[in-house]
Amino acid sequence: MTELIPSDITQSEPRAGKRAIGVLPLVGIFFFTVSGGPFGLESSISNAGPGMTLLMIVLVPIVFGVPNALVAAELSAAIPVNGGYYYWTKIALGRFPAFLFGVWNSIGSVLNLTLYPILLVDYLATWIPGIARGKELVALSVFHGGFVVDLHWIVTVALIIPMVYLNYRGSKTVSDYSVGMMVLILAPFGMLTAIGVYHAISNGINIFSPFMIPGQSVHSSVAGALSVIVWLYLGFDGPSTVLGEVSDAHRTYTRALIISVPLIIAAYLLPTIAAIGSGLHRGSPAAWVQGDFIVVGHILGGSWLKVLISLGSALSLVGLFMAILLTSTRIPRALAADGYLPHWMARDSRRFNTPVGALLASSTVVVVLSAVDFSSILRATVLLTLSSILLEFMAFLVLRWRYPQMRRPVRVPGGWPGAVLVVVLPTAMIVYLAWSTAVDETATFFASLAVALLGVGLYPLCRRFVKGRRPDAEIDYSNVELGPDRRARFGSQEAEV
Repeated sequence: MTELIPSDITQSEPRAGKRAIGVLPLVGIFFFTVSGGPFGLESSISNAGPGMTLLMIVLVPIVFGVPNALVAAELSAAIPVNGGYYYWTKIALGRFPAFLFGVWNSIGSVLNLTLYPILLVDYLATWIPGIARGKELVALSVFHGGFVVDLHWIVTVALIIPMVYLNYRGSKTVSDYSVGMMVLILAPFGMLTAIGVYHAISNGINIFSPFMIPGQSVHSSVAGALSVIVWLYLGFDGPSTVLGEVSDAHRTYTRALIISVPLIIAAYLLPTIAAIGSGLHRGSPAAWVQGDFIVVGHILGGSWLKVLISLGSALSLVGLFMAILLTSTRIPRALAADGYLPHWMARDSRRFNTPVGALLASSTVVVVLSAVDFSSILRATVLLTLSSILLEFMAFLVLRWRYPQMRRPVRVPGGWPGAVLVVVLPTAMIVYLAWSTAVDETATFFASLAVALLGVGLYPLCRRFVKGRRPDAEIDYSNVELGPDRRARFGSQEAEV
């Protein structure tokens, strides 16, 4: 090869997978790392109004989701390695920004992961009241119920174990299950859409009325919609962490993105149109609550559609947990390989070639946190994830400048103006969302800031007490051609061969 390789990347590369994931299985992973279905959009209707919600479902992917996907497509095609955006950041910006990215992403992912099995058991508790939190077999309850070991926790752990086992068996297993669950989730929503749109047209229902909650300011309406919908479009770059396990990585990733983006937009937009068109809570959008898609299914289709959407809700939580666990464990694996976490977390399964050390560590943390009531912290993880996306955008621009001759099978169109545009638009949305959070939800904003600063403080501690003299991992450059590094002209040590 002719490329220049940063000299700080040496030794002990994370092993690549069997490259067994094709286009459709990767679409399944995309679906669950980003979406999982329209569940959660009910709160946007109650926060912002029907019209604003529909507008933002269309606008946010244009301003945020698609640009993020385009950046991920270019970088994943150019640097198709396991660990994805961690290594993009490291090659472009160096060790410290990559460490921050890894810490922020890992903390946000593990908190996010814990949410799904808890919600799944909460959902099951509506059918089996005895497993509700704090009801039965309460072995330990401290901090005024903030940490409870009870039957709810036992059931949660019992559900986590088989999902972790499927992850242990590898990305091909998870992706295959994801395709099946995706079909089972989308099928009832397709039926709901057909019935709901017909109902809205037949009854002359204006799905954009009221556009906002009566008496609400435009700022409050926009912020209320963004706080939900931006979160629902996060994750288009997540599958980049398993690129070493994707067949014909750059082509497969790009084709899966081309299918996934419009599929996810449609999966949000069409059922929401149908739900609003049902006339449910007409004149009082603030009355929408989580789970009203199931209520709408019952109103429009009867018990059979209610049951199918209920099943889809449970499968959505399972799929989200499995896909995010799959993609997120490759980041602590990369941190451990670079020496910032204990070495055993970089250990791979000999049978399935999965990051068994990182999988065990992440799963253990999730099991412990499943006993914690930490819903207020979860909202702070959205801003934490957005901060890591800003680092990814910075890496994208720096790589464009540092390695102008890098082989890029997929490029963001428009040259430098196009590259700047796809970064500026989502960055502006992130800044606006952070500002509105600081003004309207100060506690959430400062919780995010505290976790972000925790990553900064951990870096010197991990370098001194964990990493020591251990070398960084070597990146697999077999499918990468960086080309000459412009920083070499300025005598940068990192630019040397």
